Amino acid sequence: MARPRPQQVRRAFSRAAAGFAGGDFLHAEIRRRMLEQLDWVRLEPGLIIDAGCGPGEARAGLKRRFPDARLLALDASAGMLRLAEGRRVRGDLQQMPLADGCAQLLFSNLALHWCPAMGAALAEFQRVLDSPGLLFFSMFGPDTLKELRAARRGAGFDDQPETLLDMHHLGDALLRVGFADPVMSAERFAVRYEDFLSLEEDLRRAGASRAMMPKGAGLARRDRRRVVAEAFEAGRDAQGAIPVSVEVVYGQAWKAPPRAAAEPAEVPLERLSPPIAPSRLLPS
Repeated sequence: MARPRPQQVRRAFSRAAAGFAGGDFLHAEIRRRMLEQLDWVRLEPGLIIDAGCGPGEARAGLKRRFPDARLLALDASAGMLRLAEGRRVRGDLQQMPLADGCAQLLFSNLALHWCPAMGAALAEFQRVLDSPGLLFFSMFGPDTLKELRAARRGAGFDDQPETLLDMHHLGDALLRVGFADPVMSAERFAVRYEDFLSLEEDLRRAGASRAMMPKGAGLARRDRRRVVAEAFEAGRDAQGAIPVSVEVVYGQAWKAPPRAAAEPAEVPLERLSPPIAPSRLLPS
């Protein structure tokens, strides 16, 4: 699959904004799990950035956990930002319009995989965090929608998303941009669907249909959709439902304080090397 075009993603999420909070159960469930994990974090942030905030549904949970912190909602979709409360900034995760070291916690739920330049987004996260500061994010892993991608291959699509990275590659990427002590984990589960139409509708309500299922060229649109639907629905289980895989990767990493340069020490000359024995001296 081609990398998602930023303009396409922004338009899709703006169209989905009105019904997003009520229809996208997956974002809500992963957000709940992330907020629970924050209960174990010892941190008193002055500013929290909710990066890729969508309609701002994480705000209440973050305020309960960190009541004294200021919150900043950031998203590239104008439609989503209009629904968010509090202080809001429109911006791309790969080039955030924020000052260096302005935040102590960067929270991002299921947004990072929409960035075509993943390394640039992680470098921006590192830049806007103070030292010490915590990055805590979730994103979809490479097994997400693998049944749908298999069905689409039969219709001539090549849908392996380049931005769905496994946790090992993400951990390496965090180290490359300067984060310390990354902790990565992943969980996999299945969402059961009655038919192909139900999955299409969920993706549409989540703003993901155009990016997760690009139209492509070749067969007529109606014929191609029929081929995909038939192949997808052939995967029914014994109960008559179609299980669809979801993999979620979680990451935590710290922006560590820069190491202080050691003060130069005065060392007596005679301690730099052992004295030379007279027998080792050469005549001049």
